[in-house]
Amino acid sequence: MKTLLSLGLVALCAVAATASLLGLILCGFFKMELNTILQKMNSEMELYIFPIFILFEFYFLANDMLAHLSKKHQLDFGLEFTEIRFTYDLDNSNTPIPLSAKILRLYPLSIILILLGFVLVLFNR
Repeated sequence: MKTLLSLGLVALCAVAATASLLGLILCGFFKMELNTILQKMNSEMELYIFPIFILFEFYFLANDMLAHLSKKHQLDFGLEFTEIRFTYDLDNSNTPIPLSAKILRLYPLSIILILLGFVLVLFNR
């Protein structure tokens, strides 16, 4: 039950972060109307892949952030969070990517790149 609760908490954080980021960038920064965005996305269903990838990245980020906080700062959330392990592809020894590198560089960079691609595709439709 605790595992399901922790997965739900991380998923809720990821959905909130994704909706906030997309709303802030698309509606706030680029002044696009929500109706226009939804019309463009409904006309071509492939455009939904961008928010889904952003949602997955925020899920991984939230999970690793909670795992880092609970491990490093000895915070007891009442739930157990474990790091999602990614390894380097270039070496044969399965060296894991450090948690701080994922939280500070890998996830934010991939979210920004996916968001940039999404904005460019929306403007060109």
